[in-house]
Amino acid sequence: MDKLKKLEKYIQSESYEDLVGLGYDIIMWVDWREFDDSIVKYCEKCLNTQSLTAEMTKVEDGDGLAITYQDQTHHVPYPKTGIMDRDTTIVTLNKIIQPDFEIRFCKGSDGADTLAFLPLSQAEWTILSEQYGAEKLEKLFEKMNLES
Repeated sequence: MDKLKKLEKYIQSESYEDLVGLGYDIIMWVDWREFDDSIVKYCEKCLNTQSLTAEMTKVEDGDGLAITYQDQTHHVPYPKTGIMDRDTTIVTLNKIIQPDFEIRFCKGSDGADTLAFLPLSQAEWTILSEQYGAEKLEKLFEKMNLES
């Protein structure tokens, strides 16, 4: 079944149960204890680009993360050297995969210890916006930035 068809039930109901029911091939579920390279793997599972990978690296004061997309490697700029955080990883990943794709935070998971993120192609976001309107999408899915 098509991703957008599966999303339809959640978008119409706005129910947390319908969000949870979407599955790991559509939604990235990120636990606060998650390893940062796993976040990239979850995104790749949803998008199936066959060109998105991550590798843990060593930096001056600890660990770092290198994300490769379409044969270009990017190092995640963590604010404190050697201290990884999921916020920076997700926001950086989102920048790396644009303009082809975009990750948005599923507001229905706010307050839970495992947060949901929806990565879709720009074409899919456009279709959803045309079908449900920008206001409805903004109510359910927050665009990512460092202040998110």
